Amino acid sequence: MEARNPPAEETAVTAEMTFGLGELTIRHPAGTFALTPASLISLQAIGKHRNLLAGVGLDWGSGTGCLAIATAKIPGVRSVVGLELSEANVAVARENAAANGVADKVAFFWSNSFSPHHPSDRASLVDLEGKVNFIVSNPPASEEGDGFEWRRVILRGARQYLVPGGVVFLSFAGTYGQARVERLWQDALGFEYGGLLASTDWVCFDLNRPDLLHFLRNYVEEERRGGLKYVFRHPQATGEAGLDARAALACYEQTGKSPLAKWQTHLFVFAPTISVAASGR
Repeated sequence: MEARNPPAEETAVTAEMTFGLGELTIRHPAGTFALTPASLISLQAIGKHRNLLAGVGLDWGSGTGCLAIATAKIPGVRSVVGLELSEANVAVARENAAANGVADKVAFFWSNSFSPHHPSDRASLVDLEGKVNFIVSNPPASEEGDGFEWRRVILRGARQYLVPGGVVFLSFAGTYGQARVERLWQDALGFEYGGLLASTDWVCFDLNRPDLLHFLRNYVEEERRGGLKYVFRHPQATGEAGLDARAALACYEQTGKSPLAKWQTHLFVFAPTISVAASGR
C-alpha cells in the first residue's frame, strides 16, 4: 500500500486504498503526524469493515485526523470526536476535516488520552459516557514496559464510553506477538477479542527510522527482563517469523538490513457482562 505521489507535506489516499470510502487528502506539515504503514492498514480496516461502524465514534490519538475523517465518510456514522495530544496536530486535523468535507461530523479535542485540556471539551466527552458505538485507534508504542501499554490504556478507558456491543478497531505491529494480544483483553476485562481485521504482508520494519530503532532497543531490554518475546522475520528469509527482538537487532547491526514485520488492525468487542462475571469469581 503506497500513497499516490504525495507532496512532501501531504498524502493522497486513493478510494481503492480506503475500500470505497473515497479519496482522502491529508496534510501533515513538518512537526505534525505523517501517515505511516500502520495508518494505511488502519484505513483499510475501516473501509473493509465499515458495516461494524455506525453512530457515535471516538478516534484515540487522532494525529492529523485520517481515521476520524475516514469513519465520518461512512453514512451510518453520525459524529466522531478525535482525541489528540499535540495541539499542532489538532489544528491541522480540523483543516483536513474541512478539506475532506466532513467538518460537520468531526470534532478534534486537544487531549491527554481521555482527558481533554479545555473545560468545554471535557464536558463534551463526559456527555458521551455510555453512548459511544465505536473507537478507532492507531496508537504509538509506549515508553513504559513492553511498548504495549497505550493499548491497555485505550481498552480500559473505553469501558467508560462504549455501549454494550460497541467495538474497538485497534492497530499495532504484529511484532508484539499473539500472546500479548491474548493478554490484552485479559488485562482489560469486559472485552471479547473479535479477530484480525486487516494486515500487511511481511514488510520492512524500517530501522533507519530513529523511532523504530529506539523501540526495538526497548523491546530487547524487555526480553532481557524476561518479558514475552517479539516476532520478526529475517529480511532474506521465507515462511513465517524466526527472529525475536534480540536477533532482529543483531541482524540489523551486522548486515544493515531491517527485519520484517506486519502492521495490523484487530477487533475488540465490549461485553460488560464479562467483567461482571470475572469480578464474581
